Parts: sequence; C-alpha cells; structure tokens
Amino acid sequence: MERVKALADKFNQQLAQNADSAALRQTAIQILAELEAMPSIETLPNNVSVIMPSVDYAVAEPMKVIEPVIAAEPILMTKPKEVFVEEKPVMVAPKTAAVETKKEVAEKIALEPIKDLRAAIGINDKFQFMEELFNKDESLFESSVKTINNYKNFAEAQFWIKQNLRSKFQWEEDSKTVIAFDQLVKRRFS
Repeated sequence: MERVKALADKFNQQLAQNADSAALRQTAIQILAELEAMPSIETLPNNVSVIMPSVDYAVAEPMKVIEPVIAAEPILMTKPKEVFVEEKPVMVAPKTAAVETKKEVAEKIALEPIKDLRAAIGINDKFQFMEELFNKDESLFESSVKTINNYKNFAEAQFWIKQNLRSKFQWEEDSKTVIAFDQLVKRRFS
C-alpha cells in the first residue's frame, strides 16, 4: 500500500508541475498495476454449497447391431439373398475422464507463468512474429522482447507495446498472431 501512496504523491507532484500527459498516464498505469497486484480478500457467505455432477462409469447398456450377410448360391446364377443373422450385443465404452484430463493439462500448461519471454518463444513462433508483427526485422524483435522482459509488471509492458509496437506496425487486434504474442506477454507477468 505504501508503493501506491508514493505513486499517488508522484502523480500529484506531476499535476502540480503541469507534466505532459504521457508522464501522467505512465504514473497512472503504475498505480493501477500496483492495485491489481495487491491481494484481494473476498468474504464468502458461510452457507455455500457445491454440488458436483455425478459420473457413472458403469458399463453402458449394450447396443444391438444387426449385421447383414449375403448368401450367394454359386451353382445357380440367381440374385444373392440377404439373410439376417442373430443380434449380437456390442458394448459401448463409457466416456472416460482421460480425454478431459488431457485438455485440462494442456490448458494449465498454456497458462503457466514464464520467467523469460525469449526462452518461451519457439523458433516457429519467433519467425512468425518477426514476419507478421515486426516487418521481418530480427534485431527489432530481439530488442523488443528484451525490453518487455525487463518490465516489472504487465501494465507497464502493455503500455510500452501499445505506444511503440501496435501503433508503429498497425497490429490488428483480432489477428491470431497478435493474440498469441499478447498471451505470451501476459504469461510473462502472471
């Protein structure tokens, strides 16, 4: 809370000195970042109930399948007749939790925090980012990633990206590449 108070004092000093809007905006972003980083305590009512859906992993009811068999009479040149054989029960396996577990693990891995943005960007992503976001300029890409890595919180990095990259290279907000880059940056500061 003391950091927020110090930033608020700095903001008031900047206002008194008629600082430019970029400096005021940067200080305001730092204040918001500090407030978001503070742990929030939520009080929940004591009478909360959670109902978990039950999953029945018992053997499912068998399905009946009728298999047609064609019986041909080789000596006579007649049309083959369809003969239906006895019904055979086919067991249908219940939906297992293994598929859901794989999805959950993949989602958890995709949201895990990363310590170094440069190390988290794979070679294919690196070339895609350079191609589509940095006009094929590898040195600009490398210096931008290094700069983003050096910020202390997401708000500062996001502000820098908006001011120096999005506007300069006119990134489209709904582009898959922009979204992927933003997700990596968010993971860097989560």
